[in-house]
Amino acid sequence: MKILLDDSLRTRPVGTAIAYTWAAMSASWKNTSIVAALLLLLALLEFVPLIGWFASIFQGILLYAIAYWIVDRLRGSAAVENFKTAVAQGDLKETLFAFFSPAAGYYTGFVLFSVIMMILSTLIFWLSGGFEAFALIEQQQTIQNPTPEQTYEMYMQVLGLSTPTLLFFLITSLFFSYLWPLVYGYALLQRSFTDAFNAVFMFFSTAFWKAAFTGSYFKTVSLWMLVSLGVGLLMGFCLMTFVLLPVAVLLILWLVYFTAIVSVSTYNMSDDI
Repeated sequence: MKILLDDSLRTRPVGTAIAYTWAAMSASWKNTSIVAALLLLLALLEFVPLIGWFASIFQGILLYAIAYWIVDRLRGSAAVENFKTAVAQGDLKETLFAFFSPAAGYYTGFVLFSVIMMILSTLIFWLSGGFEAFALIEQQQTIQNPTPEQTYEMYMQVLGLSTPTLLFFLITSLFFSYLWPLVYGYALLQRSFTDAFNAVFMFFSTAFWKAAFTGSYFKTVSLWMLVSLGVGLLMGFCLMTFVLLPVAVLLILWLVYFTAIVSVSTYNMSDDI
């Protein structure tokens, strides 16, 4: 469904998304720095009891709200220069709160989706006898000086009981991670709490599954994952050094912009949805 004006986001989505991401970061370094400082403050507040819980939720919604705002500017831009001008003209309050409602809807929907998947995993673990693994481990601990054969047998039994749940978790995690950009791209186009909330459950839509299994989508998502992995590794290194925390926050913001632009581009490439 063509919803973006710049055709290069269909032909070269990842490379073009990187160019748009740098444009978003550099359009107003003042606003970028203030947003990064706010995110850093919220991250530090997460270590404060009780307040940290609210800070974590607010930060999560805020990151989605920023992504919604960037995509809104992207939809009206035919080229990187137009996009950069549109971003530079936005004020800070608009950047953070103009799309807070749909961002909160997507955040809430994704939390519910995660809870559903955890319940399903627990159910499979229970039905496959996975909880018996804990009894086996406790029983092994009561044995004084167990032989290597006994220890090996116990580990094999635990592995056998846990395998169905591990397979379910692995397969669904890989599948939904692969499908996520397309669903997220669709969600970023919604403008109400309810619509954004409902968009999360497009994970279960066969139309989205069909759109995801194309060569162009596979190539785009693979490149997105590689770039995200590289930025993530660099971000992890910065997080280990206190003086580099501001750089880590800027990388998080870069990744938020990049992922949002790539995601909406994948939806823009899918003509059958």
